[in-house]
Amino acid sequence: MPGRIPQEFINDLIDRCDIVEVIGGRINLKKAGREYKACCPFHGEKTASFTVSPDKGFYHCFGCGAHGTVIGFLMEHDQLEFIDAVEELASINGEEVPREAGNSK
Repeated sequence: MPGRIPQEFINDLIDRCDIVEVIGGRINLKKAGREYKACCPFHGEKTASFTVSPDKGFYHCFGCGAHGTVIGFLMEHDQLEFIDAVEELASINGEEVPREAGNSK
């Protein structure tokens, strides 16, 4: 059984990724000031209430309340488990996911 993914790696991975590039590769984002907007991919709507904030590193929908980091987006949009979302994001960044030793303290 593989070891745990170090939390520090996960935090750094989120910080290093371009949330706009990852989400924009899955839905059509449009620049709106310092943020990006789109119709929410998680519920049906006619006007854009879904925003992506690259400065803050999260997405938020004012219509349905969906909110989170790029990993949360991959989990919800691509229907991935947490580990799979971390591995997908690492792959997008050209990185390998490190694992802690299984029998560490």
